[in-house]
Amino acid sequence: MKDPAATGHLLTSVVERLSTADSVERVTAIVAGAVRDLMDADGATFVLREDNQCFYADEDAVGPLWKGARFPLTACVSGWAMLHRESVVIPDIYVDDRVPHDAYRPTFVQSMAMVPIRREAPVGALGAYWSTPHEPTPEQVRLVEVLANSAAVALENLELRGAVVRRVAERDHLESAMHTLVHDLRNPLFAMLGCAELLVDETDPEVVREFAATILRSGQRLDAQIDRMLSVYRITHAELRPEAVDLSLLAGEIAQPLVRGAGRSIDLDIEDGMRAHLDPVMADLMLRNLLDNAFKYTGRQEAPRIRLARTSSGLRQDTFVVADNGAGFDPARTDDLFRPLTRLHDSREFPGTGLGLASVARIVELHGGAIRAEGSPGQGASFYLSLPNAA
Repeated sequence: MKDPAATGHLLTSVVERLSTADSVERVTAIVAGAVRDLMDADGATFVLREDNQCFYADEDAVGPLWKGARFPLTACVSGWAMLHRESVVIPDIYVDDRVPHDAYRPTFVQSMAMVPIRREAPVGALGAYWSTPHEPTPEQVRLVEVLANSAAVALENLELRGAVVRRVAERDHLESAMHTLVHDLRNPLFAMLGCAELLVDETDPEVVREFAATILRSGQRLDAQIDRMLSVYRITHAELRPEAVDLSLLAGEIAQPLVRGAGRSIDLDIEDGMRAHLDPVMADLMLRNLLDNAFKYTGRQEAPRIRLARTSSGLRQDTFVVADNGAGFDPARTDDLFRPLTRLHDSREFPGTGLGLASVARIVELHGGAIRAEGSPGQGASFYLSLPNAA
């Protein structure tokens, strides 16, 4: 163990660096390195609690451990330390039932120690590992506990800073969304009012029918806009009832009327046997929005192609793609795709409410998944969804 002066200098340096850390990744890297140094360890991990899971966010070690992996809170020592709100030292991992031995066999680890980040309501844990039988001193464990408290403060500061940034961004986005909403509702309303005013003195039956048809179409546009807005609200407040959903079957049912309504030949490829663990109502809305989007933006293609397929399978999640060869989008504006009431194309070219993809993103998020998009103007778009796999 280092002498007290060197240890004090190390802790002071770590606290100073944490005070200026501007991201979770920076905090985890600083702390993982410091844990390894303080413990004279062969490896160290920074584990974050995500609801009922342990996320191994970072590591500093002589060999690979579990960076990027997630495990149930009740299935690993980091979870034990968080649930029991106490530090644990295990000189021999293979004689302790709290250790998931199968997860450790591919690693160099023989001994370990785990410290919760914050005793009250732990938000994570710090782990130290040795390649030979080893037991750290009580003083070393205490120093890592001090470090864990500093890490908790750093994470809380980042959360506060992020909340301020989000409020500013939300305020700006809300203002922009309100302008868009007013524009979208006013256009059909103006058409309805104008036609109604002209109808007052109109006697020609043909002209009356034309005005009436315009009012009907405008009213339908208003109704659709309001329905989409309400759907976003319902998604946010709905109670999820996930079950195994056959995405292939569901997508085929949704696509049939879209193909008929297109009135042209469409190369539609839906892979068989795709399943995910989702709320079936939400799954229907998610696929309906994605396929509506694909059919709409391939409307000007001579040979439109739309594909729904599984791209990868994982332990807990599978990734699917909905791809088309349509209008595409500016990749510099990818983040705007999933913001409510934001459109990347002129509504005169491609009518829409600006709520479909925002609804998809929210549904995916509520199920613990992730969504990303790739595309370029005139080259089509691909939406990748990582969703819980069906049991």
